[in-house]
Amino acid sequence: MCPLLEDLCLTAWPALKTIHDDGWLLRFAQGHTGRSNSVTCLAAGTLPVARKVDRVEAAYVREGLPPRFRITPLAPAELTAELDRRGYRRQEENLVQAAVIPPGLIPPGVAPVADGLRWRVETAPAEDLLEGYAQALPLPVGERGSMRQLLSAIAVPTLYVSAWDGDRYAASALGVVDRGWLGIYKVLVARGQRGRGLAHRLLTRLLAAGAEAGATHAYLQVGGANHAALATYARAGFQTAYRYQYRQALQLHD
Repeated sequence: MCPLLEDLCLTAWPALKTIHDDGWLLRFAQGHTGRSNSVTCLAAGTLPVARKVDRVEAAYVREGLPPRFRITPLAPAELTAELDRRGYRRQEENLVQAAVIPPGLIPPGVAPVADGLRWRVETAPAEDLLEGYAQALPLPVGERGSMRQLLSAIAVPTLYVSAWDGDRYAASALGVVDRGWLGIYKVLVARGQRGRGLAHRLLTRLLAAGAEAGATHAYLQVGGANHAALATYARAGFQTAYRYQYRQALQLHD
């Protein structure tokens, strides 16, 4: 399942620039999100690993970004050893989880009784949604333009499910539909709305919207230490398919 989900993830969350190098994808997006600003190894390739890491480091220096690798089960063992030798820092472990979308979910346009929230399902991100998300995260001002460019670059159908408390942003999530799968991204509940079970209702509506769009399975990526999110996803039937970890250089190399 790892090759398929990696394929789906790379399509669902693009980069602004990409270099293909002997089975490795070098991705750049002005620093917004780790996935779009790191190297993903799809195949071991045929060239010496050390030479390729040298090229990676030079490319990220040119972009003003720290060299970073996303180590999945597809990455060769020789790469991990080389990054250890160069002193690359190990960052938090992340999980890729998958689930079958269950039948009979609440239709996305129907609000639950006594919810008190207004729900929206859109196929493109409205400006108030992007602004609400950026403020609730909060997202650095310098990354907001990059986020908009990345969202515009998604080449497969998208679904934006959001909840509003009056006119105030409460929560949102992005779904990307591709080959019968719903990729779940950008899940966020505003700080003042937490503790009400809103994350589960948001996820349910996104899964229902994905099912209406033809998806039968769903996947997501979540930090291994995010216990609240893991509990929400487990409740919806998600199980871990594989793990990955970022490895980042301690400093830019000259």
